[in-house]
Amino acid sequence: MKFRVFLLSLLLFSVKIAACKCNGELSLQSSFKNADLVFIGEVYDVTEVPSGFKTVQNVLSKISISKIYKSNNDAGYYQQNATLFGSPLHSCDVLFTQKGKYLIFAYDEKDTGFLYSDQCFIQKRLDQLSSKELKELESLSTQYKKLSENSGSSAYTNLIVEDFNPSDRKINEQKLEIATLHQLNNKYRTIIYISVFVVIMLLIALTSIIKQKKQHSNR
Repeated sequence: MKFRVFLLSLLLFSVKIAACKCNGELSLQSSFKNADLVFIGEVYDVTEVPSGFKTVQNVLSKISISKIYKSNNDAGYYQQNATLFGSPLHSCDVLFTQKGKYLIFAYDEKDTGFLYSDQCFIQKRLDQLSSKELKELESLSTQYKKLSENSGSSAYTNLIVEDFNPSDRKINEQKLEIATLHQLNNKYRTIIYISVFVVIMLLIALTSIIKQKKQHSNR
């Protein structure tokens, strides 16, 4: 009995791990738009913590922040230091297990005070960034700051609304699931249209063949 429960848990775990899907192609622009925070930081400490599974460990990565491109946190957190949380139990989580400097796109999980990142963001080590990408980041950052300055009151309203949200992570996962379902629906709709068209053409062709055979038989 215990062995069956173990196999079922392993199967569910495997399905969860393989379930990550992203909406659209990954790019600096899309990553910048969807992230709560965008910054360059150095991972200087990595700690594994229990996850509830004996063979799986969650990861806490402590980061020293050197440059911020985007931050929607009005309280002033994450200016110099931050902690990234990652779990293999969350299919899209990125685990920062190697020390070093990175360009990081992250969500702010207000329930825990941790940041987390996922596979639907571009994640790169600092030495992998090109000068063109750095210029694009500067441009995106400038545009974001101008928009933030011009919409201070609306940002305050959004902050009040967010306080009532149960969990940023859950909301982000639900948004991703909805976007994925929309993509699947569009694909299925296209397949249905093509299938109907093919069936109609086959019926037309079949009808034409039958008519031709009747004409030949009448002669």
